[in-house]
Amino acid sequence: MEKANLTKQDILNRIGYFRNLRNISAYKLGLELGHSKTYFYRIESGEIQLTLDTLLEILDILQVSTTEFFSPILKEEDVALFEAFNNLSPDSKQTILDLTKKLK
Repeated sequence: MEKANLTKQDILNRIGYFRNLRNISAYKLGLELGHSKTYFYRIESGEIQLTLDTLLEILDILQVSTTEFFSPILKEEDVALFEAFNNLSPDSKQTILDLTKKLK
């Protein structure tokens, strides 16, 4: 399994994804962080370095767990597939896992 390392830009893009998902503008996010209305724009442009503390504050404002933030963003059909899998009995789940191992 290949490791997926996030770049700084990937992290900023993920913040943007969740910001849009929660319908919070960069302007409002800057104010929610207790800074000027342009604060988050300056983070996005690289003028201000994003610190771990600020990232955690942003995730708190966006109500996104670190697990959710760093997990892959799934397509709608993938979410449906996971939900269907989770609704199966333990025996059925094992059958599916065994089958996928044979298909490799």
